[in-house]
Amino acid sequence: MRGRFFLCAFAIVAPTVLQAQTPQPRPTPARDSVARADSIARADSIAIVRELEAGAANPGSSSPDSPTVPARGGPSNPRLMPDISAIGEVIGDFSPKGSTQESGKRVDIREIELALSSAVDPYFRADFILGISDLEGIAVEEAYITATALPKQIAARIGRFHMPFGKQNTTHRAELQAIEYPHVIQQFLGPEGLKGTGLWLSRVFAPLGFYQELQLTGVNQIGEPEGDLIAAEAANRSLAGLGVSARLRNYWDLSESTNLELSGSAATGRRAQPASCDLAIDCQFAVEVNAVNARQSLIGADLTYRWRPLQRGLYKSFIVQAEVMRQINQWDDDLRREVQSAEFSGPTRNANGAYLFSRYQLSRRTYLGARYDWVQDALADAGSGEKTLTAASGYLQFFPSEFSKFVLGFERQFAAGERKGVNRILLQSTFAVGPHRPHPF
Repeated sequence: MRGRFFLCAFAIVAPTVLQAQTPQPRPTPARDSVARADSIARADSIAIVRELEAGAANPGSSSPDSPTVPARGGPSNPRLMPDISAIGEVIGDFSPKGSTQESGKRVDIREIELALSSAVDPYFRADFILGISDLEGIAVEEAYITATALPKQIAARIGRFHMPFGKQNTTHRAELQAIEYPHVIQQFLGPEGLKGTGLWLSRVFAPLGFYQELQLTGVNQIGEPEGDLIAAEAANRSLAGLGVSARLRNYWDLSESTNLELSGSAATGRRAQPASCDLAIDCQFAVEVNAVNARQSLIGADLTYRWRPLQRGLYKSFIVQAEVMRQINQWDDDLRREVQSAEFSGPTRNANGAYLFSRYQLSRRTYLGARYDWVQDALADAGSGEKTLTAASGYLQFFPSEFSKFVLGFERQFAAGERKGVNRILLQSTFAVGPHRPHPF
């Protein structure tokens, strides 16, 4: 009887005890994740509902001054606003013998660049850069649309752009390593570089085992038209008068810290050159005509060597760069027959020019640079060194941040013949807002 009682008691108590001693199954990670996801989803839903309720209660709250909260899962830029940026450039000229700036002012705002850029659609991107200055007013520096989905890795632009001739020409003046373009670029390509309006095609390839890029352009004409020169017909009246250029870039990684770029460029086109004659004697020109169209060609090569160690790249770097150019001007029998009795005042000889630039990074924010310039004047008599310009300059750059830059520069233009030497002391301050900004490298 007592044994039956213990068996019954054990049968009743044992499952309870075993259940108490058996560890309870813990929620699996998957269940935790699901629970957290549900919690986040509920919180998001509540936040969306509150935003919608707030918008319905105060419909005028979406003013342009108030930040727009993008809808969850929707486009990040639902209003299709482009990226807007501006670069201001102030130049102080403290040269001993007066200002050498084009405006003649000691301190002047040389230019403000206003840039707008945005994706147009999945196939195109648009960029607009306007230059604003007291001398030129508002000018279109660049305005082009870039195709981003062409086959065969071909990139294309149509519009106005800095032509890919040489190394520094495609860099905007406010973003140069020095304060101004090298003298050979100023004389052969223009004070603000060579720009053109037309079509740009480029393709990157590596058939020889290193990086190469071929850039081709066809533009309305070579160089900026000079408003006071009027030829009997437009320089591009025939298709042969259009401007064309080609540039082949070659790039090598020499080591983890060094690389080398060697490129060649060529461009040609017709442009108006000054010519005048005495109408009272014998002149085939009309009264308003004061120019003839002559072909001008350019060939050049550039070399850039960079050193930036991986572990100290923020604090140390070195760059040396050189460009050489030759300007080939038409002065043949065809042009002489076209000019006839007129006095041709354009270039009648070919000219060469070059520069050598180097820059060393002293600290994270400070750079020290130097440049040597040499360029012949195509308007001077052949064999005359009187108008050959040689200059040496040094620059101290300071970047408080990637949005501002200060450059102190000194340039010595050496005397030649009747040309007197000139000393220039310049201070440049560049500041930017928005994504388009000056950068040190």
